[in-house]
Amino acid sequence: MRRGYDIFGRAYGAMLRSDPHAAGSIDHELIRRMALLDADSRAELYAGVPIPRDLRRHELYPMAQGLRGANERQSVRNALDTTSAIALAYDTDIGDMVFGGTERAILARGTDWCADMARVGAVLLMCLGIPARIVHLANPEMAYHGHVVVEAYYEGAWGVCDFIYGYMFHAGRPLSAWELQCNRELMQPTVGEEFFGEYAGLYGCVAISDYDPMNSANDYSESRANEYTLRLIREGAHGGHWFMGEES
Repeated sequence: MRRGYDIFGRAYGAMLRSDPHAAGSIDHELIRRMALLDADSRAELYAGVPIPRDLRRHELYPMAQGLRGANERQSVRNALDTTSAIALAYDTDIGDMVFGGTERAILARGTDWCADMARVGAVLLMCLGIPARIVHLANPEMAYHGHVVVEAYYEGAWGVCDFIYGYMFHAGRPLSAWELQCNRELMQPTVGEEFFGEYAGLYGCVAISDYDPMNSANDYSESRANEYTLRLIREGAHGGHWFMGEES
């Protein structure tokens, strides 16, 4: 099974190594550990029924209980509505943003950075007894087109949840990252026609990373945007092409 920064190719590997999170942080660890989802790894990555983690001592546990719905699907929906509302309302210049930290710190300051909010969403679900893991996405046909979502195990299957946009992919049952990668038309009723093409392209490459929020070795250091990230965001008219030497 292929893992780590370079599984999406050389250029995306360079981009991920320049991620603005603090070196050694749990955020970089999740990238280092991510496993490429493909025909060879699919069976292992979707084998068995995951055991829920015990997060009763996590600092977000009390908050999460207020999101509990009448069933698992409603609980997932409540968590998605909470995080996507925060992301929609967030309006901070890239130079003033803080990255990483604990999930409580991320919620307190707000964010629209997908990797941070995915971690928050995964923890909220785990606090509700719903297994969840981090999913990294990239469009191999375009530069700088990456995203981070979550797979949640509910109603007996893995289903993708996007804690920035509030998407819950479900068609009679939860839809996994593998299913969305193989048949991107399954997303269209949720995503909508206007944004569908750009969003669906993100599922060209998929990687999965397990996250244990209760591991005492996790490093929750915070950071500010580095020069790479500042240039990428502020000179964003790249037209989908690499412009900072990532391919060399």
